[in-house]
Amino acid sequence: MPAYCVFLLTRLTESMQKVIFPVFFLLLFLMPAQQLPAIADTTNKQLAAQYFREGEYEKALALYEELFRHSPTTVIYNNYLQSLLALEEYSRAESLVRTQMRVHPGDVRYELDLGWVFHRAGNSRQERRHFDRLIGRLEAGAEAVVDLALAFEHRGFADRALETYHRGRELLGDSHPLHLRIAALYDRTGNHRAMMEEYLDYMVEHPNEMQRVRGLLQDAIANDPGFSRNDALRRVLLVRTQQHPGNILWAEMLLWLSLQQQDFRMAFLQARAIDRRLRQEGDMVLEVARLSTSNQDYEVAAQAYSYLLEMGSESTHYLDALVGYLNVRYLSVINEYTYSMDELAAIEQEYLEAIATLGARVSTVPLIRNLAQLQAFYLGKTAEATQLLESTLDIPNVSERVKAECRVALADILVLTGEVWDATLLYAQVDRMFRDDPLAHEARFKNARLNYYMGEFDWARAQLDVLKAGTSRLIANDAIQLSLRIQDNVGPDGNTAPLLLFARAEKRVFMNRFDEALSLLDTIARQYPGHPIGDDVLFARAGIMKQLGNYHAADSLLARFAVSYPGSILADLALFLRAGLQHQLFGNHDMAMALYQELMLDYPGSIYALTARNRFRALRGDMVN
Repeated sequence: MPAYCVFLLTRLTESMQKVIFPVFFLLLFLMPAQQLPAIADTTNKQLAAQYFREGEYEKALALYEELFRHSPTTVIYNNYLQSLLALEEYSRAESLVRTQMRVHPGDVRYELDLGWVFHRAGNSRQERRHFDRLIGRLEAGAEAVVDLALAFEHRGFADRALETYHRGRELLGDSHPLHLRIAALYDRTGNHRAMMEEYLDYMVEHPNEMQRVRGLLQDAIANDPGFSRNDALRRVLLVRTQQHPGNILWAEMLLWLSLQQQDFRMAFLQARAIDRRLRQEGDMVLEVARLSTSNQDYEVAAQAYSYLLEMGSESTHYLDALVGYLNVRYLSVINEYTYSMDELAAIEQEYLEAIATLGARVSTVPLIRNLAQLQAFYLGKTAEATQLLESTLDIPNVSERVKAECRVALADILVLTGEVWDATLLYAQVDRMFRDDPLAHEARFKNARLNYYMGEFDWARAQLDVLKAGTSRLIANDAIQLSLRIQDNVGPDGNTAPLLLFARAEKRVFMNRFDEALSLLDTIARQYPGHPIGDDVLFARAGIMKQLGNYHAADSLLARFAVSYPGSILADLALFLRAGLQHQLFGNHDMAMALYQELMLDYPGSIYALTARNRFRALRGDMVN
């Protein structure tokens, strides 16, 4: 009886054998004879593989020896050889390999396996001589070099694989420098500095491949939890920039890397250096300024815009720089932990002076729009702000898109003053005019949020679900959060009362009526204890405390949130905000580092993870300069 039959039957209980034996032998009798060996072969392969995986090499060896005689596949050969080596049957292993070498003359895989057998047997002298001979007889052919290197790497001889590639580079010259192969091997062995050297050398030798190399580098530094690849690339680029100051490529690559890492300070320094050297009139600096602003690095953004303003009012980007600089002044103040009305009034005056000097025209509409937002939301001048925005619609030659941006800003002010129906009409108008445009997505989200404020949850959620895909990441993330809030907080019986109270509280926060918002949140906590909306209530309360300047209370509430709701969609943001308080306000750097690290480890997919990582490394003092 075949081995697999015995194996199966011995695992049956005595009572089962009495029932199954007659049927089993009847099936064997009826089965065509030519099918039996194939079935036996397949089952023996599976059984041998199981023994091999479980480390029962003696049992595996008995089966593989038989299988190899009539089916010498690569897998069977490999497992057969490893079983022999595991059992220290070195003579039999050598015999097996030499047989394969005779059957497959010139195949380096089997020739290398002979050296592997010497290695496992502890015969280092024969191993060294054999491997030296394999590398020494290499011919000038890229395929032969790669095949031998891969064979070395497959058996765990990374140093010999590198030796093979370097020998191949000598033989092939410039025709096949093998940079990408060598870089990938350095990466696998953890020599990231050498890896980066190879990539950059390849870029120099093949300038048309720059985008491809950048793609490879981007993949490498994106999957880099320890930041070792990022640091290695930064160090190599800094050295090359210093050694070859006349080669603009290295400064451009350092700028590119700094933007990938969101290190905007270094990005600005590189962009400025390139701009001065190439006299580009500030193109790269303007891009860095805008990216710094969108990533809330207002200090660097202000430096970049100031550099552009110093070029004079006749320069290409003067007006963009002026708008950006005043916007950054405004944003940096309102995002500080403490600010005064005097500071805001000073910024308002700067806006008014700029508009008076330049006049109300197409190019100054962004200044007017930003001034209106400052007046409405922070200075309580809603009438003046509304008048400013309405005036932009009468400025000659203003595009429909710019007018639509002003309508969205005007709708925001209408929500602030409680004129919600007029606001929703303006949002809808912009949405209709600019379908599938980011501006339309913004207007649709704000309209959905407004209907959420008013308790129209089904309509709001339908719009939010459309926005969750195909929009900017920021809008999509906001839409997901609000959609989930609606989904998670409508009771199984359709009860929306707690959610309606919470939506009203959020509307009061938007309108800067914080006392009313806190009263509504207290009502929810009192009337609906244990309701799923508890995490949103706690997080909202922390946000209000932060806006009111009660930072210790905000920190305490965020700490409670992290402990009570680690699975909340807001958990990563709670950690990030608390880390920011500890870092930037309280000066407790050890606590901040611990919180940033917790965010990175527990929420690696968070949109705040990269910023947290950069801040963590800066606090630890290991940022590369």
